[in-house]
Amino acid sequence: MRHASEVPGEGAAVQEADAASGVARLRAFISASPWVTISVLLHALVLTLLTVVVLHEKPAEGANGPPQTIALAPPRLERIDPAPEPPPLVERTNVDLATMPPPDPDSDFIPEANPTRRGDFSPDSQDDTAPPGPINWDPDALDSMPNSKKGGTSIGVNGPGHYGNTDAYEGRGKDRGKGGGRADPNGGGRPKKEDKVTASTTAALQWLANHQSPDGRWDCDGFDANCKKSKCDGRGEATYDVGVTGLALLCFLGAGFTHQEGPFKKTVKDGLLYLKSVQDEDGIFGGKSCPHYQYNHACAALAMAEAFGMTGANAFREPARKGVAWVGRSQNPYRAWRYGCADGDNDTSVTGWMTMVLKSAAMSGIDVEHQSLDHAAAFIDEMTEENGRTGYQQKGGWPARVTGPTLEKFPAQNSESLTAVGMLVRIFDGHAAGADPSIGKGADLLVAQLPKWDPPSIDFYYWYYGTLAMFQVGGPRWEKWNAAMKTAIVDHQRLDRAQDEFGSWDPVDPWSQEGGRVYATALNCLCTEVYYRYPRVFGGSTGAAKPK
Repeated sequence: MRHASEVPGEGAAVQEADAASGVARLRAFISASPWVTISVLLHALVLTLLTVVVLHEKPAEGANGPPQTIALAPPRLERIDPAPEPPPLVERTNVDLATMPPPDPDSDFIPEANPTRRGDFSPDSQDDTAPPGPINWDPDALDSMPNSKKGGTSIGVNGPGHYGNTDAYEGRGKDRGKGGGRADPNGGGRPKKEDKVTASTTAALQWLANHQSPDGRWDCDGFDANCKKSKCDGRGEATYDVGVTGLALLCFLGAGFTHQEGPFKKTVKDGLLYLKSVQDEDGIFGGKSCPHYQYNHACAALAMAEAFGMTGANAFREPARKGVAWVGRSQNPYRAWRYGCADGDNDTSVTGWMTMVLKSAAMSGIDVEHQSLDHAAAFIDEMTEENGRTGYQQKGGWPARVTGPTLEKFPAQNSESLTAVGMLVRIFDGHAAGADPSIGKGADLLVAQLPKWDPPSIDFYYWYYGTLAMFQVGGPRWEKWNAAMKTAIVDHQRLDRAQDEFGSWDPVDPWSQEGGRVYATALNCLCTEVYYRYPRVFGGSTGAAKPK
């Protein structure tokens, strides 16, 4: 019997039957299998094909066609950046350490410095007499302080500074004991005990300290919220808070009290921080918050410049510099100042305040363009008559007054306030009474209109500028003014200790309706400090001609 495979044609038929059977079984398997299994198998097949590389053998010699080459892709390499070049070697002996900047502490940090030293740092191991250098960055060091800290100041264009080779602020608080012992109000030496004028200053400072607001300002129309006994009257206008805060601070600084020493450290510190907080990007203290914002700015900038000059504190360096810079930018070209920024308008009153800022800035070592003082003095010359009287915006005119009841109550002809401003601007520009007849003539006009506590003649603004100017003039005319000033001011201070007004002055002059009791007290207090607030530019004599 033969096997089926041996029968011709039967083998092929069997193979075909087997193949058909295999296909049928595959179909049956696929039909019975879930779709997930099929998907997994297909993906596995694809991945296998992608990962397998088949290398063909080199064809035998003589095979048809050229030999085939298989190029394999090179492995991928990570990009490595070249190492940075090392810094060049520096010879230590060639490093100019003197040009290295000193450390800059936090600008908002105001330290409690040693009261016997000035500045931001007071390490006991620091030698404050050593010259500046890389190992002596102490701002307390004598030669590290601003220029005003040694020798005279540069007040006066190409002219003299303050009289003598001393610290520009040396007289403030010098030899002050526990509440007294400042400069002699009669013009020479220093009293051994607190005199009547110094006691007046002390009482005024205490009233101001008692009526400071918690945020550091002096509130023109809300100061009475701080009254503890009776309720003070004499509110002013809220728009002048920044200005009267500057005036109040000047009272403490003028007496030698700073944020670093004395019983009013916190009072001064809080006031200065308030001013710093209201300075805008242009450097204007209080911003352009009212039409007469330049008055606010001038009083505040004056206080900030003096605070920096007296302490060298870095916290006040930039605010002072920016405030002084605004004064320069807002001056009219080759002219003076008024309410706006270089708008072509000028008046003697604002010019006086701005000149005071520049004067104190120069005393404090802040850069001042001395041509600004020259141009201010030139404007004052245009406003001054042959008899020495200086006008507001008209040559030889009377001082400005608010129209209405104030003008009737305080006639302008009873005041020489702008004549006093003109004298002071000339003196701070380097003019001497012996060389500038307008100063001497102005002094004669002031002697003819001495301070007196008589309602038609009361003018705290006039008394403030007149006291500053006449102190600079010195001599017999100053003695007459000084005696009248003490009678008018000191004798009319509120001194009833049972009342909250103790130490203040009633706001009864032409401008008290704006500034109120704070304004009145601050200006009169500053008058009592004239003996040591500013050194005499020419030593109180007639002086010589302004150097060219």
